[in-house]
Amino acid sequence: MTSENYQAQLAENVPQTDLPWLADMRQGAADRFASTGLPDRKVEAWRYTNLKPIRAHLFDLSLGQSVNPPPALLADSLRLVFADGQLVSCPDNLPAGVRLDGMARTLAEDPGVLNGHLHGIQAIRDLPLPALNNALSRDGYVLILEPGVKVAEPIEILFLSATGATYPRNLILAGAGAQASIVEHYLGTDDCDGDYLVNSVTEVYAATGARLKRYKIQQDNPATSHIATLAGQLAADAVLENFDLNLGAKLARSEIHMALQGKGADVSLSGVYLLRDKQHCDNAILMDHVVGGTNSHQDYRGILDDKAHGVFQGKITVQPDAQGIEGHQLNRTLLLSDRAEMDSKPELEIRADDVKCSHGATIGELDETGLFYLRTRGIPEAEARQLLMTAFIVETLGHIDDDAIRGVMDALVSDWMAA
Repeated sequence: MTSENYQAQLAENVPQTDLPWLADMRQGAADRFASTGLPDRKVEAWRYTNLKPIRAHLFDLSLGQSVNPPPALLADSLRLVFADGQLVSCPDNLPAGVRLDGMARTLAEDPGVLNGHLHGIQAIRDLPLPALNNALSRDGYVLILEPGVKVAEPIEILFLSATGATYPRNLILAGAGAQASIVEHYLGTDDCDGDYLVNSVTEVYAATGARLKRYKIQQDNPATSHIATLAGQLAADAVLENFDLNLGAKLARSEIHMALQGKGADVSLSGVYLLRDKQHCDNAILMDHVVGGTNSHQDYRGILDDKAHGVFQGKITVQPDAQGIEGHQLNRTLLLSDRAEMDSKPELEIRADDVKCSHGATIGELDETGLFYLRTRGIPEAEARQLLMTAFIVETLGHIDDDAIRGVMDALVSDWMAA
């Protein structure tokens, strides 16, 4: 599709608004996407992932649906539900100092709280897919935590999809010393057997001493495409723990950009990807140590069966004045089939002297010696294989220190293995 065609499609689909700053922001994003279009495999960051399957769905915007959402994953959670990208339910009686609502409703009722933050992270501003999200997004969630607020209940966000293309735009603003746990759950409806597109963006601003735990579960339908971008800025002593579980979608990409901007900031990124058939999952990470005295950790592990294709692209950048940092990265993948494929590309770009950095990647097969040992102890082959697969990813799952959320993740992983 040419730039002129993109411009025409965008002109028809960019949401109208009476807010001048929002109109300018959307139009600027539309212009940026029209000038570049979708990245192809000549772009280094996309060399392993082909976006041709999503072209036909970019402007097939979903109109929403009436749904009966499934039960919550977590008991006593503060839960928002979106159906085809539009808010359909939200919790009452929020704790003091917590604002949790839909993006569209926030823009209509109190847009001032978003100005300067919405699409404010420079690292993703010019990227094509976040720009397209910024131009076309109609809803998403807004979580604002006042300084010092500690939310005891988990916050669960369900994005239920059935058709078309949705562009969730999510924003988390955590004040100084605030604490919360957020679960983003992307799920296809039971009655949907076709193709749809999700292109989501979540921006996180963590002020001094804030502590956030974010968990993302991707269970979109097998024929669909799921593109997700997470961008964060952390001030001094802020902590972010992020865990991604990728199970669904035929084409999935999880892109993360983190900027550690204050001394003592700490980011831990971990994830598990379980793929079969012809699924494709690309995890792309850029960790930027802007100042000294910051720490980061990455641990991604996957299991690939049949003709599945996994990708890990992790990069740690250390700026010239970022002395005394630690940045570690690990990617491990288990191949269950000789037709499965894994591309792993860990990178370090270090411009400072006093640093501790490491990266590693391993790709291997199921341990036949271990399997034989379990079989000789009377364990059936299917159960023995599942035990070895569980042992392979249990260390990464161990980064989840919330018992209830860990229980949900364990159950989902067990279901995949049992199948």
